[in-house]
Parts: sequence; C-alpha cells; structure tokens
Amino acid sequence: MCAAPYNPPVKNEEFKIRIALEDYAFPGNFKSTPTLAAGDFKVDKDGAGLTNLTTLPTNVPASTVCVLLELSATEMNADVVTIVCIDQTSPKEWADLIISIPTTT
Repeated sequence: MCAAPYNPPVKNEEFKIRIALEDYAFPGNFKSTPTLAAGDFKVDKDGAGLTNLTTLPTNVPASTVCVLLELSATEMNADVVTIVCIDQTSPKEWADLIISIPTTT
C-alpha cells in the first residue's frame, strides 16, 4: 500500500516533503520563517537540466523552520529527481541545499 504523496516517492505521482534550511548567518541552526522566492528552488529530472519548481515551497506551519516542497506528477517523472535550493538574495539568508529523490514504480 502506498502512502502517496509522501512515501515512498513514486515515479509520475505527486510528492511532498518537508525540509529545513540552514541559517546562513548562524551555521548549525535552522532558519525560522525563511524567505522563499521564485528561482530559489529548481528541479532536475535524470540529469536533463534545471527548471524552476512549478509550486513555490511554503513555510508550513507558518513561523517555523519547516518548509514544504510539493512536486507535481510531471516533476516526479524521472528515476532520480534532484531539487537544488539556492537563496538568490545577497547576502544569503539560508545555505544552499541539494536533495536527491530516487523514485520507485
């Protein structure tokens, strides 16, 4: 039985995952209520190249360190989905992060 859209990550099915972003100014600490902007989160499917996530991640629940990533079925259409998280502001608010998600059928 599948617990979609959470676990396991299934190819061609939407997927949700919560992450925390490291505070750039205070390494070793998570950033509370991070600023999340278009272009900060990109997806790569099987090494084909980076594109912006369709749905901008959100801080859920609000005013916490939790960031919800929601990937569409199209974004999950790969054997390995990679999410690249890079804060575009200067100076950076949170540290860079890469998440690799192997999918199952």
